Amino acid sequence: MSETEPAAVAGIPETVLDDLAQTLAEKIDVLLDRLTDRALAAPQAGSPAWKTQWRGRDSIDGHLEHSRRLYVRAVLANRAGIGLAEATAPAPAAVVRRTAPRTRPRATVNADQLAMF
Repeated sequence: MSETEPAAVAGIPETVLDDLAQTLAEKIDVLLDRLTDRALAAPQAGSPAWKTQWRGRDSIDGHLEHSRRLYVRAVLANRAGIGLAEATAPAPAAVVRRTAPRTRPRATVNADQLAMF
């Protein structure tokens, strides 16, 4: 089957291929994280050094380390031909503006109506 050949021609349902592609993407993501940790010589999860690093994640140094990690991850993906877009810093959090909830008019209550609860 070529890359441009529709899956239906090969006799494989689209949903099966979509599920398998999602599983593959998740596995690649986990492996890429592990290899990034190895490249950066990150401390083992749960160790005292890791806990210290975790507590400092919101500091300026923590943000710089996170940016460095994203950059190394993107370089690894690029060298492997995975086509991950390089990111030097996390995207700023989007500001969600919500309008005030509208109050609903109360339904008129009939005195003869029984309460449900």
